[in-house]
Amino acid sequence: MPRINKPFRSSTYWSRAVGIALAMLLSFYLLPITTWAQAEPTPEPTAETAVTEPAIPYIHNVQEGENLTIIATNYNVTVAEILTRNNLAPDAILAIGQPLIIPGLAGEPIPGVYTVQAGDSLAGLANSLGTTAVALAQANRLINPQLDLVAGQTISITSYTGSTTPQVITGTPHIVAPGETLWMIAAQHTHTPAALAVENGLAGETAVFPGQRLRIPSAEPYRTLPGEWTDLRINPFPLYPGATFSIYIDNLLDGEPTGQFGEQHLHFAPYEDGFVALVGLDAFANSGIYTLELSGAGKRPWRPFTQNVTVAPHDYDTQYITIPENLSHLLAPEIRANEDAFLHDIYTQFTPEKHWEGVFQYPVTTTIITAKYGDYRSYNEGPIEIFHTGIDFAGGIGTPILAPGAGIVVYSEPLELRGNTVILDHGLGIMTAYFHLSESSVNVGDRVEAGQQIGLGGDTGLSSGAHLHWDLRVNGVAVDGMPWLTQPFP
Repeated sequence: MPRINKPFRSSTYWSRAVGIALAMLLSFYLLPITTWAQAEPTPEPTAETAVTEPAIPYIHNVQEGENLTIIATNYNVTVAEILTRNNLAPDAILAIGQPLIIPGLAGEPIPGVYTVQAGDSLAGLANSLGTTAVALAQANRLINPQLDLVAGQTISITSYTGSTTPQVITGTPHIVAPGETLWMIAAQHTHTPAALAVENGLAGETAVFPGQRLRIPSAEPYRTLPGEWTDLRINPFPLYPGATFSIYIDNLLDGEPTGQFGEQHLHFAPYEDGFVALVGLDAFANSGIYTLELSGAGKRPWRPFTQNVTVAPHDYDTQYITIPENLSHLLAPEIRANEDAFLHDIYTQFTPEKHWEGVFQYPVTTTIITAKYGDYRSYNEGPIEIFHTGIDFAGGIGTPILAPGAGIVVYSEPLELRGNTVILDHGLGIMTAYFHLSESSVNVGDRVEAGQQIGLGGDTGLSSGAHLHWDLRVNGVAVDGMPWLTQPFP
């Protein structure tokens, strides 16, 4: 068979063929990438592109006799617009003094003075006033904006929210765990990384680090606190020698808190969603700056938190009392020291259950006070070494003595200085004592209710006449009982 020769292919032919093949191959692999890039949505604004200075809203404080219709008419807006702008329900009931944002109107910066609350920081306060920590620091000549504020101090503010009252900041704290990224956190909370970056002042969708605290948008009230702490409140302010106040805390971690205020160890008990401790300052307490130290532990230790707190000065009078000769032997220092030590062991017992409800009742039906709490005392022209630890109420022998709130009887016996005595444990470290009784109507272990008779007035012990001496102790500290008769604790 004759041999057939194949046609010769030049180098130009093969170069062209290879080029066509490569072009087809590249187009096949690049087509999905091009299509994906065209379909990718426009990225959301980052922290750099977001608007950071919203207009100052105009605030109207509700006056007596006003309703939504009157307010809307006065400002030429609709009721629906006011409801929407203020997130109010159609059946919302207004309160006198309630601030309302009027839609469409612009407010002006408002200067004012603010008393720093427990847990406040420059950053958090600035956020709630629509300003910056640097501006607050400059207005108050604070050298370092990162320094903590002192609870109880007053500072100058300029609010850009339409009101001098700091606005409630909302959000949920999230502590970055090892290995987490902003994308993972955003997906977990159904937000975008860009939104979280704007909310937390991050420079774009930057890397986050373990232990970093982020604020996740939500409707819950938010406090700018370190670590896992979610709330810290001290009430009521101002603090002063003789005052009772509560410290409320909450933390993301499980476990129980511990703490110290000045030199006092804090006794916390579960309360609401967190824990509360009641604290007392006696009349001899120094005014000035006290340090509040908080920590705790559960499955792992809580991050310590410290804040300085102001205790304001308070003046008390001085009483000069003459004791008759037949009672002067009771002024011997060792008698008072021994009795104080005996009572201290009772007063410092702590029961975590709260037995009472609401405001305390008066322990007598008469409200005539013959000696106030806190007055410094000199007996028979001697040195001033003690203060009056309670309140003296007028009343004759046989006057009914009443429990101011529910509690358990922990003592019902005579004492040398204080005469016939009854002591009630109301829980949470609160005890009340009743001195100079003519007789007791209760026994140790009895539970008594508010208003129940526990004894009769008298003049036993170191007494110059029939009356009731009423003591109120907070973890052993003698405090003024009058605030307990007008406001609830904790």
